[in-house]
Amino acid sequence: MITIVLICLAPPVCLGASLWGFFSIMATASCGSECGTAVDVALPLMMFSPWMIWLIVTVWAIVRLARRRPAVWVMLLGLAVATVIYVAANIMMFAALG
Repeated sequence: MITIVLICLAPPVCLGASLWGFFSIMATASCGSECGTAVDVALPLMMFSPWMIWLIVTVWAIVRLARRRPAVWVMLLGLAVATVIYVAANIMMFAALG
């Protein structure tokens, strides 16, 4: 039951994270094309990694639920991995911007 709730609550969180990544593009307007590779890597990570991780862990959790195995830890692991990648991408982008 908790796994299903986590699966349903994750898309709004992913949407918020993706929107933050999308609107972070405005922070790079001051440096133009000289922002560097760090920003070019960080922005797509911020926009797409939450969705990719959510998709992977959701499929994995559904398979585990179908086999009647506990799957809450899969969703929590996905949350932890997504958080680490997202925070690292934010740090990388803002460090590159100065």
